[in-house]
Amino acid sequence: WADGRLSEPVSGTPEVRNKGQGGLMDVAPHPEYGDNGWVYLSYSDPDGRSGFTKVVRGKIASSRGGYRWTDQETIFEADHDHYTNGDIHFGSRIVFQRKDNTPDGPWMMFFCMGERGVMDLAQRLDRPNGKIYRLHDDGRVPADNPFVGERDAYKGVWSYGHRNPQGLTFGLDGRLWDTEHGPRGGDELNLVQKGKNYGWPLVSFGINYSDAPFKTPWPSEGQDITMPVFVWLPSIAACGLDTVRSGPDGEAFPAWTGDLVAGGLAGQTVERLRIDGESVAEREELIHGMGRVRDVVTGPDGSIYVVLNQPDHVIRLVPAE
Repeated sequence: WADGRLSEPVSGTPEVRNKGQGGLMDVAPHPEYGDNGWVYLSYSDPDGRSGFTKVVRGKIASSRGGYRWTDQETIFEADHDHYTNGDIHFGSRIVFQRKDNTPDGPWMMFFCMGERGVMDLAQRLDRPNGKIYRLHDDGRVPADNPFVGERDAYKGVWSYGHRNPQGLTFGLDGRLWDTEHGPRGGDELNLVQKGKNYGWPLVSFGINYSDAPFKTPWPSEGQDITMPVFVWLPSIAACGLDTVRSGPDGEAFPAWTGDLVAGGLAGQTVERLRIDGESVAEREELIHGMGRVRDVVTGPDGSIYVVLNQPDHVIRLVPAE
C-alpha cells in the first residue's frame, strides 16, 4: 500500500496449502528492513496430503510495474516426517527483539506454531507442534536456547505446551506475550518465558465442543505448568496482538502507551489490556461487531490498524476529536 493505492499481488511467493485454517499466515519486515530489505513469511507448507507451518525470508523487487518475491531463504522447516494431515491450528506470528533486549545485540526472531490438532504433541520436544521458537534472524539456533542440549529436541524451541497461538508481541519492557485459542472457551493471554510449559493439553479452562468436560483448569501435583495471565470465558477466538507505542511519525494514544491490544475472530472484538506486573489491571473494548479480527498493529504514527474479515477491510483507529 503506497500513495493511496494497493499494488497487485507480489508475484512468486511460496506455494501454500490453502485449506481450512492454512494459507499465508504472517508477513513481517525485518526491524532493519530499510537497510537489508528482508521480509519474513510464515505459511502452511504443502507436502502431498499433509502440511506444516514454514518460515522463510526473501526480498521484494520491482518488476514490470509491479513486484516480485526474490532471494528466498528458509528460516524454519519441520522434518517432513512430522508434517501432519488436517487443516487446523497452524499458528503463526513473527516478532523480533535484540538479544537480551540490549540496544546493540544481534536480532532474534520469535514465531509460534499451532499443534495442528494433534494436542499431545504440544508436550513433546521432539515434535514441532504447539511451540514458540527463537532463532537468529538468519535461522541459526542460538546457543543459549533452553533445549539445545536435549537429544532429539527441536533446538529452536523457546516454550511449549501451546495450542494455537495467533497473537505475539513484545511489551515495552521487553517481555514476550502471546494470545492463543482454547478449545470451547478458555482463550489465553500468556507471558512467554524461556523453557516454560504452558500446559496444553494437560490443563485447560475450555471444554469439548460437544459441551462435555475436558480438563481441569489447574495443574496436578508435580506438574510444572505456567498458567495464563488472563483467560477469556467465553472465547473470543484470539487472533492478533500488539503493543501500543509511539512510532517514528508520532504517538496517537499516549495514555495507552505500553498497553496490549488483542483481537478476536468469533468475538469480532479488539480489547485494550493494561498489564500490572503479571496480571490484567484494566480491560476496555475498543471495537465490537465490525468483522472478524485477523490482526491488530500499531502503525508508524501510533494509530491502531485492524485487519478484518467479513467484511475484508483494514481500518484505522485514531483519537476521537
